[in-house]
Amino acid sequence: MKMDLKWQAFCIVSIGIFISTLDGSILNIANPSIAHDIQVNMEEVQWVVTAYLLVITSSLIFFGRLGDKVGSNKVYTYGFLVFTLGSLGCSLSRSLLILIAARIFQGLGASMMMATGIGIISNIFPSGERGKALGLTGTVVAMGNMMGPSLGGILLAKFQWPVIFMINVPIGLLGFYLGYKYLPSQDLNHKINNYDIRGIVLMALAVTTLIISLSNGQGINIGLLLASVTLMILFYVWEKKAVYPLLDFDLFKVKTFIYGNFMAVAVYFTQTSVFFLLPFYMETILQISPAHSGLLMTITPVSMALVAPLSGYLSDKVGSERIICLSFLFLTASFLVLASLNTNMPIIKMCGGLFLLGIGMGMFGSPNTSSILGAIPRDKAGYGGGFISTNRNLSYSLGIASSVGIFTWLLHKKQTTLIYSLAYIEASQTVYLAAASISLGALLLCLLALLRKKPAANAE
Repeated sequence: MKMDLKWQAFCIVSIGIFISTLDGSILNIANPSIAHDIQVNMEEVQWVVTAYLLVITSSLIFFGRLGDKVGSNKVYTYGFLVFTLGSLGCSLSRSLLILIAARIFQGLGASMMMATGIGIISNIFPSGERGKALGLTGTVVAMGNMMGPSLGGILLAKFQWPVIFMINVPIGLLGFYLGYKYLPSQDLNHKINNYDIRGIVLMALAVTTLIISLSNGQGINIGLLLASVTLMILFYVWEKKAVYPLLDFDLFKVKTFIYGNFMAVAVYFTQTSVFFLLPFYMETILQISPAHSGLLMTITPVSMALVAPLSGYLSDKVGSERIICLSFLFLTASFLVLASLNTNMPIIKMCGGLFLLGIGMGMFGSPNTSSILGAIPRDKAGYGGGFISTNRNLSYSLGIASSVGIFTWLLHKKQTTLIYSLAYIEASQTVYLAAASISLGALLLCLLALLRKKPAANAE
């Protein structure tokens, strides 16, 4: 591979980013087919997605710290191999439990790559090019998301759902070979002597209990919710006294780190309501085939791919805050459009909502990530990237559990007075209005932060 070292590393990391986003976006289209084939409902099939996200959420910080200790390049490279084996296991699964188990193993590999990939790029590119490089990773994400729905629809029209996992195998093996042979060594943090296994277990139990408490079509399980809160308190108490805590409390003193991750929750928590629920709406209510619904779902990543590089470039020039504010404006508008869906919603209107969603997502990712990683020490880039990905996947998990839980609860409740299709529409509208409210609140907070920053800059 005869190219600049930093772009060589970028290409290898991009393969991992591409394969993980392709897998997730294909699965969103395949969920209705999987549920039908193995005869489970929406609440049950969500665990094919949620179990995968929970494993990633629970292990990302660990793998990020492991990467800082032994080399992010090594963790990333072997992540390819684990992900590939997990994908093979998913393709051979014929029951929900076996599929979930294989997804858990696949999630470990994805976690290894997610925890270290962004840190590798952040370290190898100079500060003046970091935003550009991260913006290009946004394009890679969009490419995976863009190809996933349409490719998934085409494959499901011709083959059974296991094929969507089998296509990961050759790509993953190629990534493992290239990473093993060409990925450059990374800076090591020799101060790390412990990985806080007890903290990892407590966090995993707290998060899993929280997700289960929300994944109930009959309403929130208060007992499990209280258990989750108790576990979170125990996790915090342990982390404060641990010699080598899982949480790096020094980073929580960095305002940009806290603010950026908080805003990320608002984005990732709300967007899952579209990616998980909308394919069910298109196939159940509008009677659109998986091939056509996959094509429609491609609109969001296409618009994201167009915007992501520009947003990364502009963040290097004018700062991240203005770009992030604009992203929330587009996201709020998209959720309001989708909240107007009905039993015969014009396709062009739904396309408009998906287009706005992609613009908002593309404008948010790289500016926010660049600002966070640019505010922390270089030798903690692996940890920082791992925390960002943990936050994103936890938000995804909570978003899916909450949106499916609220939707299912409202659907059952409204079916007592409405026919199924109308109950389905009203339940969906409520979910998207809730997403719009959260996004609007984040926009107002973002504008307030921007207004406060201007007087401070003028005073200097």
